[in-house]
Amino acid sequence: MELRHLRYFLAAAQLQNFTQASNYLHITQPTLSHQIKQLEEEIGCQLFDRVGRSVRLTSAGELFREYAKRTLQEVDSATDAIHDLENLKQGRLTIGVFSSFSASLLPPILADFSATYPGIKVTMLQLPTGEMEKRLHEGELSFGIAYGPPVAERVVAEELFKEQLAMVVGVDHPLFGQAKVRMAELSKHNLIMLTPEYISRRLVETAFIASGFTPRIAMEMNAIEPILATVRCSKLGTILSDRLVRTMPGLHPVMLSPPIVRTVALFTRQNAYVPAAARAMADLIKKSFL
Repeated sequence: MELRHLRYFLAAAQLQNFTQASNYLHITQPTLSHQIKQLEEEIGCQLFDRVGRSVRLTSAGELFREYAKRTLQEVDSATDAIHDLENLKQGRLTIGVFSSFSASLLPPILADFSATYPGIKVTMLQLPTGEMEKRLHEGELSFGIAYGPPVAERVVAEELFKEQLAMVVGVDHPLFGQAKVRMAELSKHNLIMLTPEYISRRLVETAFIASGFTPRIAMEMNAIEPILATVRCSKLGTILSDRLVRTMPGLHPVMLSPPIVRTVALFTRQNAYVPAAARAMADLIKKSFL
């Protein structure tokens, strides 16, 4: 059994179609079919059920997939460790972040990192926390920046900083210029919010319930940029980090009473090898906030 057998198997398992998997792997379909057959013969059992043009994992295939993933994760970690010997002259780094962090806090850190380590390719993905934890668990991310604590098993968090949420309004909103707002008053204003899969949305709804009120959600979006653009030109408000909008023209954060506080943390996969590039980026982030 060779590593390519595992990579071919995992691609076919994910796409559930040999034609699509062979295109993804840049090999011919007969080659893929032959490699899968070799793997099944070596293991001694069938890994896929063929159903027309689609394939599905058998029970044995489901079990084998977990071990194949784990094996390739260990090989990738070993490869990263060897690349670290190049003293960060080259490499790759994939990080997941929540949207407000990527919009305002991360860009200057990325600029510093790129200037210091120009040979490191950085991929930044804007992800909800649940998806971020899933990708960390599967070894697809070097680390993540999210709101703690983590929910997924084998994902650990290190606190970076705490931040308060605020009612963010534009110049035409009646609360523009006000310093604080109580939940009773806030419940009278229409809001535009992130969609429910975001932790900050659930945190806000929980705070409303604890205060005995219901938020008036008039609109929801799955990205912060259009939310802020809409708030800036309307009488709708939103609830986001006050840190995010402090210096943004045309927007004003009104602090909440009682305050809603959340913890921003660095997420990693438990006991996973952290490559030098990821450690260098994480150190830059920590120095910025700790």
